[in-house]
Amino acid sequence: MSTRREFLAGAGLTLGAGLVGATPALAGAGNIPLGALGIGNFNQSMTKIIARTNTIVVPSYRFGVVMRSGISATGSSGSVRMEATADLVGVDAAMLRRIAGQAHGDFIARLRQSGRTVLGWNDIAATKGGSKFKTTPAPFLKQPFADARTVALTSPEGMPLINLHLDAPISDQSPFELGNWRAINSISAELKALVMIPTVVLDFAQMSGSGHKVYGGDASVQIRPGFYLVPQFTQFSFFHAKIALAGDIGRLILTDRAAIGQAGELVKTGSRNNRAEIEEWNAYVRSMEWWNKPWASGPLRPTMAWDYSSYQYRIDPGLFAQVCTDGASAANAVYAGVVAANPA
Repeated sequence: MSTRREFLAGAGLTLGAGLVGATPALAGAGNIPLGALGIGNFNQSMTKIIARTNTIVVPSYRFGVVMRSGISATGSSGSVRMEATADLVGVDAAMLRRIAGQAHGDFIARLRQSGRTVLGWNDIAATKGGSKFKTTPAPFLKQPFADARTVALTSPEGMPLINLHLDAPISDQSPFELGNWRAINSISAELKALVMIPTVVLDFAQMSGSGHKVYGGDASVQIRPGFYLVPQFTQFSFFHAKIALAGDIGRLILTDRAAIGQAGELVKTGSRNNRAEIEEWNAYVRSMEWWNKPWASGPLRPTMAWDYSSYQYRIDPGLFAQVCTDGASAANAVYAGVVAANPA
């Protein structure tokens, strides 16, 4: 029968092994290359409504970047814990609005190349629905529920940021706030036009971990730097209505990560852990001193193994603008391609 001392010695050794193996590293991929992005990488619904009219209006273009992210993992029912956080550094609101403006211009040009008539903001403002939008101050910061990522969402300079109830989790509108949807329906009915709102969101690193184990004694997290289009957050909504009260909604929602490339470097900026305490205990256990000299006092057994690290992804402004433009352009090509594939 194992004694309590033997049991504690064994538990301490398992705990230490779990922590020693929990060093942040580069994770494996799991992306598609940006050049391979196509309609097959999106979930589609109601695309047939695009063929109802030749006229299109775009009241908002939503562009966002993940500014902060993190990952955690635990083992032994929480006795082993590892966390890593990362921040995007060097980005400001003016930079994001400029990039959003370029992405919006690219989208409008692609729509017009498809042969559609695209009306401007003055036409939207002249409608009854145009004055009923509840706009969101830009940049809009949102950390979705149960998600470590914080997204900064903006729109081009001079264009409102419009969120809808269906834009969750990156929205400030609840599922019951239908005002902006009804404003869109009103614009669509009055102008006899399709209303389109594209959304493009990029992240700067992929994070993964070993999860939260009850019986397993180790924990690990991995960070792989590099920009990619974010599934679920990157989407394209389009609307058509005959009355303001209700109308049809179509959507494309990205389902796969589309890798874009690097725009800087990931730098480790801080680390706190009790590795020394764990190693001292493990050395004591391996020495068998606890068995040979049961009367001698040894180090206190650690009750928890932990490791917390922080990182910064420091951008090169030129490279950052390029990867954002490339990502938005690839998404725009798919959005406009759906329009072209459903001629009025």
